[in-house]
Amino acid sequence: MTPQHHIIKETSDTISRLLTDEFKRSGYKRVHIIEEAPKQDAVEGKLPAVSCYLYQVSPDAEGIDGNASRELVRVREADGTIKEYSRDQRMWMRLDYLVSCWAQTPEDEQLLLGLVVRTMLDNRVVKGDQLRGESLQFEEKFELPLTISSRLDEGTLARFWGSLQQPVRPAIQVWTTVPIIPEAMEPITRVRRKAITYRDLNQPYASGETGPENNPLTRRDLSLGSGGKR
Repeated sequence: MTPQHHIIKETSDTISRLLTDEFKRSGYKRVHIIEEAPKQDAVEGKLPAVSCYLYQVSPDAEGIDGNASRELVRVREADGTIKEYSRDQRMWMRLDYLVSCWAQTPEDEQLLLGLVVRTMLDNRVVKGDQLRGESLQFEEKFELPLTISSRLDEGTLARFWGSLQQPVRPAIQVWTTVPIIPEAMEPITRVRRKAITYRDLNQPYASGETGPENNPLTRRDLSLGSGGKR
């Protein structure tokens, strides 16, 4: 089985495959989906192309439970028994993607970008067979949300495209969240039976009492009755 930490890579694969399938379904069979930084040399010879670039990874503040530091895990062993383990709380990570389109003309780029937006709107949650890779299927019925962010400010866009030595291009920001799960786990042993011992407070050094029937204090109470005399 694929290690769970592959989830970031396989999330990118899922989004790329989603865009590829949607473009083909809409008649755009020659569009290339690239995951590299949107530089000229990355798209040369691949037009038309859509760049789905993961540009930021950070802890998701809304997905962190501040009151929980450990979580309970139930694992089915080879013999069919269920064992319980404790591990550190999973860390939810926010993945931010910048999606830009490249073609021979600005008009074609705008058509591609419109289809990207529609694809994200039609697939606000990716699940089931749309998920690529076993790391995204770490638990039953896991769903991958896709959200279009608000517009990026001009300063951020200018700095981003300037760092790539490119003019400012229209692009949309899409983000999702995925968990990174700690591997280390500690077995949990639940209490199945409790043993209770009794001690005569008037004989603090007495030992060996294992229950009310053998406790000297209990025997004396029963024999004296409510009056305290025979």
